[in-house]
Amino acid sequence: MYSVLDFGRMAADAVRMDAYARALARAVRPGSVVVDIGAGTGVFSLLAARAGAKRVHAIDPNPAIFLLPELARENGVGDRIVIHPTTSFEVELPERADVIVSDLRGVSPFHADHVAAIRDARERLLAPGGVLVPLRDRLFVAAVESPGMWRSLARAWESLEARGLSASAVRTSVLNTLYNDTAAPLAASDVLTTPASWGTLDYATYDGAVVDATLALPFVRGGTVHGLALWFEAQVAEGIAYATAPGATLVYARAFLPLLEPLRVEAGETAKLTLRVDARGDRWAWETELSGKRFRQSTFFGAPTSPDALLREASTHRPTLSARGDRTRRVLEAMDGRHTVHEIVEAIATSTPEGALRTALREEAREAIARYGS
Repeated sequence: MYSVLDFGRMAADAVRMDAYARALARAVRPGSVVVDIGAGTGVFSLLAARAGAKRVHAIDPNPAIFLLPELARENGVGDRIVIHPTTSFEVELPERADVIVSDLRGVSPFHADHVAAIRDARERLLAPGGVLVPLRDRLFVAAVESPGMWRSLARAWESLEARGLSASAVRTSVLNTLYNDTAAPLAASDVLTTPASWGTLDYATYDGAVVDATLALPFVRGGTVHGLALWFEAQVAEGIAYATAPGATLVYARAFLPLLEPLRVEAGETAKLTLRVDARGDRWAWETELSGKRFRQSTFFGAPTSPDALLREASTHRPTLSARGDRTRRVLEAMDGRHTVHEIVEAIATSTPEGALRTALREEAREAIARYGS
């Protein structure tokens, strides 16, 4: 969960903030209703109110949102900002929004509930003819040379091999995982191919479908390919955009998909690439052909798991409650308005002998109450 300092770092990104500030100044009119999804400490909400919004609904389950009423008062807009300390999926508003502003991305727009939240908000919370900020994200990929990123990954298996141990399973897992480039930020000079656009997410119409593309990446210089860099160009409003490309210094990192091994290439060669990702970014797949080799990779192979876990994900599986699930069920049934938190917690905890486990069960019950209670 982001801290107040994390939200401050986001607001300190001058390129990003300038784009959003200009977009809000254009979209918000006196009397507008604005919804700010993932508001954090509320910088977008404050800018919208300053632009003339009659009401701003700031939504975020992060406790940082409780700072916003005081910030709103300090900035003379305390009567126009309403906070909703929950997710946008759970909010019911008394009015539709003229403008919905959000930035729920990670290293790519395919991040957790980002796409689902925007789809839900545009259908339930946006007035006809209303404006989404941002409008769309354009997706880019390029092959890159990054010894620093490769070294940061290779430690995982080389640390075992240095002691005479085989580590092929570790290597396979590490090289089938999506990373950000914070360990070795990618520079523009690390890019070996012409960047290629492999998709566009138009937030007014994107339905959450899998995004895939097959494309050719011509090498503009020779070097050693270590992986693929992924970034996006954010179209915040028409004519207002910024990009997170290699070399950009923004709050966002680039995504990095490693190859199975570094490959030496020469200028004039071409890599054939197929990319595929689901809307949550849970499953990435990338197939690369270059220098006579073909690599098929997927984050499915990168996440260590068990047969039982895979079985639970199968659509034909008939699940039953685990022991923890049963305890959660008991907590939910006891949350009927007649039992205190202490009574519910103790009823769960005292089902085991006194000791460390009982303490853990108390915390587990309190977490369930905090998450599902009202």
